[in-house]
Amino acid sequence: MKLFSLLVLSLPFFSVMGQLHSKDILALLEFKKCIKHDPTGYVLNSWNEESNDFDGCPSSWNGVLCNGGNVAWVVLDNLGLSAEADLSVFSNLTKLVKLSMPNNSISGKLPDNIGDFKSLQFMDISNNLFSSSLPSGIGNLGSLQNLSLAGNNFSGLIPETISRMVSIQSLDLSRNSFSGALPASLTKLKSLVSLNLSHNRFTGNIPKGFELMYALEKLDLHGNMIDGHLDSEFIFLSSASYVDFSDNGLDSSDSQRQKFLPRISESIKHLNLSHNLLTGTLVSGAEQLVFENLKVLDLSYNKLDGELPGFDFVYDLQVLKLSNNRFSGFIPNGLLKGDSLVLTELDLSANNLSGPLSIITSTTLHFLNLSSNGFTGELPLLTGSCAVLDLSNNKFEGNFTRIVKWGNIEYLDLSVNHLTGSIPEVTPQFLRLNYLNLSHNSLSSSLPRVLTQYPKLKVLDISSNQLDGLFLADLLAMPTLQELHLENNMISGSINLSSTGLSDLQILDLSHNRFNGYFPDQFGSITGMKVLNIAGNNFSGSLPTAISDMISLESLDISENDFTGHLPNNMPKGLNNFNVSQNDLSGVVPEDLRKFPSSSFFPGNAKLHFPNGPLGSTTSPPESSKRKPMNTMIKVIIIVSCVIALFILILLAIFIHYIRISRSSPEYDTSKDIHWRTEPIISGPVPVRTSERGGALVVLAEDLMTSRKGSPSKAISPDEKMAAVTGISPSKASHFSWSPESGDSFAAENLSRLDTRSPDRLIGELHFLDDTIALTPEELSRAPAEVLGRSSHGTSYKATLDSGLLLRVKWLREGVAKQRKEFVKEIKKFANIRHPNVVGLRGYYWGPTQHEKLILSDYISPGSLASFLYDRPGRKGPPLTWAQRLKIAVDVARGLNYLHFDRAVPHGNLKATNVLLDTVDMNARIVDYCLHRLMTQAGTIEQINDAGVLGYRAPELAASKKPMPSFKSDVYAFGVILLELLSGRCGGDVIFGDDGGVDLTEWIRLRVAEGRGSECFDATLMPEISNTAVEKGMKEVVGIATRCIRSVSERPGIKTIYEDLSSI
Repeated sequence: MKLFSLLVLSLPFFSVMGQLHSKDILALLEFKKCIKHDPTGYVLNSWNEESNDFDGCPSSWNGVLCNGGNVAWVVLDNLGLSAEADLSVFSNLTKLVKLSMPNNSISGKLPDNIGDFKSLQFMDISNNLFSSSLPSGIGNLGSLQNLSLAGNNFSGLIPETISRMVSIQSLDLSRNSFSGALPASLTKLKSLVSLNLSHNRFTGNIPKGFELMYALEKLDLHGNMIDGHLDSEFIFLSSASYVDFSDNGLDSSDSQRQKFLPRISESIKHLNLSHNLLTGTLVSGAEQLVFENLKVLDLSYNKLDGELPGFDFVYDLQVLKLSNNRFSGFIPNGLLKGDSLVLTELDLSANNLSGPLSIITSTTLHFLNLSSNGFTGELPLLTGSCAVLDLSNNKFEGNFTRIVKWGNIEYLDLSVNHLTGSIPEVTPQFLRLNYLNLSHNSLSSSLPRVLTQYPKLKVLDISSNQLDGLFLADLLAMPTLQELHLENNMISGSINLSSTGLSDLQILDLSHNRFNGYFPDQFGSITGMKVLNIAGNNFSGSLPTAISDMISLESLDISENDFTGHLPNNMPKGLNNFNVSQNDLSGVVPEDLRKFPSSSFFPGNAKLHFPNGPLGSTTSPPESSKRKPMNTMIKVIIIVSCVIALFILILLAIFIHYIRISRSSPEYDTSKDIHWRTEPIISGPVPVRTSERGGALVVLAEDLMTSRKGSPSKAISPDEKMAAVTGISPSKASHFSWSPESGDSFAAENLSRLDTRSPDRLIGELHFLDDTIALTPEELSRAPAEVLGRSSHGTSYKATLDSGLLLRVKWLREGVAKQRKEFVKEIKKFANIRHPNVVGLRGYYWGPTQHEKLILSDYISPGSLASFLYDRPGRKGPPLTWAQRLKIAVDVARGLNYLHFDRAVPHGNLKATNVLLDTVDMNARIVDYCLHRLMTQAGTIEQINDAGVLGYRAPELAASKKPMPSFKSDVYAFGVILLELLSGRCGGDVIFGDDGGVDLTEWIRLRVAEGRGSECFDATLMPEISNTAVEKGMKEVVGIATRCIRSVSERPGIKTIYEDLSSI
């Protein structure tokens, strides 16, 4: 009875207790209502009103922790919640100590009554969608020790009341849009240990007072717009170990303009001042005694200069980043030695450092980046313990033999250097290699099979070299390979793949090589492929329908090949870059590809068209596709009418052609007109001329030719030799004064029509490579033509059009050009060649007979280098000055560098007559490039033989049975041009002296070896040699020229030569 009475009396007590604590549950349920999406059900499936404890606190709810019958913690971290929350509801949780909900998608704002969270000690709502400014009441959170608002959209100023947060130890406001000046009130937070204000929009100067915050260990202000001087005493912080002021606008104070390195606290271990405007030189260790504990120093992306100190005064330095400054000189030996510093990471990239890099012996250095400097010499013999090594964009030369002693490299970048030779067959030290970049060098030979034996290789880039030979199909079977770049080489053959063992390639670039054959269907099984580029090859056959199975494909470029047939349907939906131009595709463009511009399909593909559009249509005719179908009878009438009209036109064309042939004369009088149809046989004896120059008897190049008639294997006639050197036929010599380029020295009677008998005589097809010029064969026939010169290819003319436009027209000699399909394909590849030092091709003409093939290019006046340089009768203008000659050399090197590295093609026919000088400024532009790609093998051999007589042929071409121009043979020919510029002589001149008769290259080589190199200089340059700078420059060019004419394995690439000439 007493027990029953006690229970009855206690019921009101429990009822009151339930009512007292229900406000915590109500607050949480209000927050639950705001949740729109809970992917895991962590909150929505757990927060139920009936599932609470006896004392009214829902400790069984996920993320809720109770203490003494009150909610103390609410922890909803990393749940992916989506909500529009009113955080003011949590003010009812009077005992709430911790509120944590980072990494969700919760929006809202900090409530104005945030100061009512009196018990709150920890608040983390980072990485959400909260916005608005900070309420001033935030200063009332006197118990708060940790506050993180990072990664939201908060904005505005930081209120001054924040100084009242006396208990705060960690404050993170990073990655928001706070603005204005940093409030000095922050420096009053004496308990603060960590302050992160990075990635906001703070401006102005850094306020004083941080140095007096004795508890502060981490200060991060990076990624703002703070400016002003960095006080040299400022970073003398009492206890800070981590300081990051990077990515601001700080500059050096006036006292630091000469020597910069702020005095810092002994406690600082990590100092990052990168991406600022700091200037001055780094002081030596003798002036600094406070770097004992510094482990990370990052001063990259500033304007610091001078030489580097040895850093031997920083005992524990592990990471040193000084990239993208203006440091010069050599690298201190201590930075790369194994017994000095304990560096693990060193980044000195993008400075002006120079000198050789012979050896790296550090046993602690794992990351070394010396890219984008001016280091020279061979590759280092040893690389210590480096796992990541970047030596790209320097001037290293030589071959790869030194890498056999390198350690276990994981990342290796040697791109954009002057390395030559082949890749050695070495494996053990590269078993960990996952990234290899050797692009933009002068590597030759074929792909080594060792490349397929690197088990962890993910990225392989050997693009823009001179690699040849067959493709290694095993590269596509490497299970780890994700990117393969072999573009801009000379790799040939077909690609043969098995149906199994294909790697998970994502990027494959084989463009601008010499691949041929069919493109394998098995590529469709590489479903992870994102980028496929095989442009500029000789692939043929139909485009595999299996490409539609490459569901991840984003970019496809198969342009400049010989593909035929129809485009596949159902191409990958993610395709956003597409190019099939310059092929022979046909049919209707599939609907899913019509979103791409016409340039993705044309030029080329004459039988390809959009729906209801004509063959080869460059635009889709959407209006016509919307019209209603025409009446069937009308369609029949139109079709029959078209057939009849076409039949009549064919009969008429046959009749006109018959009449024209019957009226044509089998012979042409070449004494009256310069005819495009005939190539006169040049004959007649030419007396050998000699010249006494510099104490040596010189037999001129054009007098060294022997008789030749028809066969390319026979010796070249004296007249043809003179034509090749001078640009004028000796058969005209009795009428005109001799000139290396006869363009403006012809007599008036030699201006003639291309064909005065028939204005429409050119009845073939005239094509242009761009739309900047419009011209018909008839208009070209009427153009007055002036002979510019003759060579093994044919005759060049200056054609003056009715509009006044001047064109240089090369009429190719019969039998030298390839068949039409190959010819057209190759010449279209030149359409995009545009460079200030390269004469662009404008178009071509293909006539109905074998000898009617023309190449049209811009006409450049006043003439060729030969016509200004050689000491011959009729030389144009006064002798060239040294400044003019040096400029010409740099211009030619720049043009060759463009062809070699940007277009990945050798010139193949470089000589002084193919260097044209534009305007009075003597801007040099090279012409007649890549003609060997338009010619038969016999035509190419004849071109190379002619170059040999003129002195421009590289020795390796003379020794080959099937010679083919290369990048290195271009360098040899350029070296001869440099010698011509220095001596004023022709490369084919034979010079007789004490050593007998030698050619120009051998004569200069002997003189240089004897220390008599100055005897080789053009006599007209002697008055300038009194200038020390001129003499020094000429000697430097001699050295460069002699390097160019070395053996092929020792010959540098044109990039090296261009950079060396540009630095004179």
